Amino acid sequence: MPWAPDYTIGMQAERPQALTPPEGLRPAQLGIVLIGRVIVGHASATLVDLGQRGLIGIEEVLGDAGADWVLTDLRGRMAGGGPPLSFEMTLLDGLFGHQPQLRLSKIGDVLLPALNRFRAQLRRDAVRHGWLRRWHADKRTPRGEQLLTQIHRFRRELRTLAAAGDSGVLPILAPYAMIFGLVSSPVSLNNAQDTDDARPCDTEAPWSQPGRFASDWRAACTMFLAVPDSRHGPGPEGHGDFVHDWSNPGDHSHGAHGHDSGHGGYGSGYGDGGGGHHSGFGGHHSGY
Repeated sequence: MPWAPDYTIGMQAERPQALTPPEGLRPAQLGIVLIGRVIVGHASATLVDLGQRGLIGIEEVLGDAGADWVLTDLRGRMAGGGPPLSFEMTLLDGLFGHQPQLRLSKIGDVLLPALNRFRAQLRRDAVRHGWLRRWHADKRTPRGEQLLTQIHRFRRELRTLAAAGDSGVLPILAPYAMIFGLVSSPVSLNNAQDTDDARPCDTEAPWSQPGRFASDWRAACTMFLAVPDSRHGPGPEGHGDFVHDWSNPGDHSHGAHGHDSGHGGYGSGYGDGGGGHHSGFGGHHSGY
């Protein structure tokens, strides 16, 4: 079925003026300010955002081999939401460098270099905007701390909107809900049986499709065999889990380096599993 019941491929979706991300942040930009590092979940939220902006098509399909996602490069078509940022373009080029369409389950290790560049460019983007410190890019600047306060406010408002069940607005904000861990995925279609309950339907909750996509994105990434550009790879010092090791390249036990922002208490699963690891930014919990 199409990515979301309310949208057709390539259609521009306008976010409601009543609730917009602070400073027009893209989901991954919001995520790195929130926890000070880049995790695998930032990439899946970026892809959903690119789908909302009409730059890629994301379609959930069912076949003899089970459920999967078909990703289609739509950059040659008319699209809204502005041109891709550098880290977004890197992710797109990594996916569609050799083909205009592919299945999520078949992305393979060829995406690893692009993922590493995505992480590096997102870090540089945060430093260039003055949100993170240049020599300690896991720590926020005073401007970053001010932005964090706005991000918390945006998160509270998004939770309130979700509780009110505004199904006309919630799909548009799904990429940000993924960053905050507000999406839920009770059934990952990669592991689902061929039953009616496992099939996508137009009456499902507004964030159930992004939740499944995030879960299946994480599952696809766990198939990567190596963790290049990481201080600790699989072995005694690493976990041997690509998603964990890639999302925690410096300190596998505590994420970032213990910087206390003074804004704690929020937990975020980032929509694609994991959790329970302290990010080091004021008590946030990151879930990869």
